[in-house]
Amino acid sequence: MTFFVLALLRVTMSILERKTAKVNEPAYVKDFSEYGKIYQILCSPFEWTKEIILVAFEHRILLTKSTLQESLQVTKLAEFGHPARCTCLSLSPNTSLNVVPNEVLFCSGAADYKIRVFQGDLQDKSVCRVLSGHTSYINDVSFNTENKYLASGSDDNTARVWYVGKYNLKLTLHLSSAVVAVAWHAADARKLLVGEKIGLIKFYNVESETPILSLDFAKSLTSVHWCPSESLVLASLQLGEVLFWDLSKPCLPQQSNLVFSENGGQVRFSPHEELYATVNSLEGSLKVFHIKTQTIKLSVSVCLPTNIQWHYHYPLICVGDDSKLCFWKVN
Repeated sequence: MTFFVLALLRVTMSILERKTAKVNEPAYVKDFSEYGKIYQILCSPFEWTKEIILVAFEHRILLTKSTLQESLQVTKLAEFGHPARCTCLSLSPNTSLNVVPNEVLFCSGAADYKIRVFQGDLQDKSVCRVLSGHTSYINDVSFNTENKYLASGSDDNTARVWYVGKYNLKLTLHLSSAVVAVAWHAADARKLLVGEKIGLIKFYNVESETPILSLDFAKSLTSVHWCPSESLVLASLQLGEVLFWDLSKPCLPQQSNLVFSENGGQVRFSPHEELYATVNSLEGSLKVFHIKTQTIKLSVSVCLPTNIQWHYHYPLICVGDDSKLCFWKVN
């Protein structure tokens, strides 16, 4: 009788393990083994370029196009040489594949402390401008919504604002710790968010070069994301805890959720739905939650995750895992 119970238990556990493994498997996978490890990814945050995905490797960046029919297809449109490891990416709102000739404009931060701005038409024209000035790793770059300014944040305790076009320096903000995030207000292209590692989130008017507001939770900060659909809401990831801020009531966070036991990681709102995703490479986990209820919608293990990205058009969350680009469906 005992033998029968143990055998039945083993069979039950085996079935549960297979079901769990199937749930954890991504819906779509694009293998980039021929290029090596993926270091950064970027799904376009704009409707007019919703099919674009940038994938960065050790010495190159691929511009790809995604289409979903019976399966998700990711096809290479162009390849750009990149002499140093990519640490961050940003796509300009001026990029368009719907005009002739095509217009592509994006930038990267790199481990050699330089910013590279790539511009081309996917045919004959291709230019790479190198912006120097930072003296340590660049953690984030971001074009503003009017394509007038490019912001960058670095471990050298500065955030810098560059003019798009000539790419000369407009402004250097000297901070008290490493800058882990820079982001622009969706409706007001003059307003810049700067997230500091010590836990400070500051806002500036770039035109007047004056501070506007500051948030301080006094816990180590690794990621900040401005909600794409609600400009008064942002999320920060601080010591494994996701905090939600309402900028109309900025004294304290309105909501929080402890998602990781380890520090580090990234948080990202979905483009349209009331969801947010988090990833932590130390824990090797990717999690998706509903914002209002904090109900977990997805929890999977990932071995060597990059940053996380939501596809603008499809209900997919995307992570580079070693040399594979992995997509999970989130309903």
